[in-house]
Amino acid sequence: MYKLKSEYCGQKKNKGFTLVEMVITVAIFAILLGMITPSLNSVLGFRVQRATNSITSALDKTRREAMSRLVGEMKLEYRSDGYYITYYLDRGKESAESSRIRNDDSEKIAPAGTRISYTDSTGQTYNLWEGDRNSIILTYNRATGGFLPIQSNEWEQNQILAVLNLGEDIPLERDESLPYCQTITVRGGMRTRVITLNKDTGKYTVRAQ
Repeated sequence: MYKLKSEYCGQKKNKGFTLVEMVITVAIFAILLGMITPSLNSVLGFRVQRATNSITSALDKTRREAMSRLVGEMKLEYRSDGYYITYYLDRGKESAESSRIRNDDSEKIAPAGTRISYTDSTGQTYNLWEGDRNSIILTYNRATGGFLPIQSNEWEQNQILAVLNLGEDIPLERDESLPYCQTITVRGGMRTRVITLNKDTGKYTVRAQ
């Protein structure tokens, strides 16, 4: 009889959660989730705004540099740990052997979890974080201040020196039939920012979506 009583007590102790306990657990979880979600969205929203500000500042800087230098380009690219902006700048030839071309240290503007894409003038959208289009290179027309078509490659020192030594202009891509960048979209959490570029004026607008 003692044995049966012990077995009964053991079974009683291992009966699991009651309905009331489950309801309380779910309620606590819902409260915690409700507290965490706004904070998470706030963090992600801040990252989106910061990345947008970095891109627009880079556009402003590139436009200034392109108007006063032989080359002024910005490259926005995705790497495994996030998004970076790099500048390629050149003030011109100092001598036959050297040039003041340089690429500034890359600046990280957003973590990998952010989603940055661009749409070109053909209506095609490219996600920088996937596929083979993980970067975009932009520059300006020195004569008009407007955007040039999306560049296929950045100009580095040895390439520019070779062109300058021949007494030729840097052959930036200027073919009107090539695609231009129309918009750059930055997403994170519940926030989206769209940067719309004006091809003719080189200006841009930013709107929430």
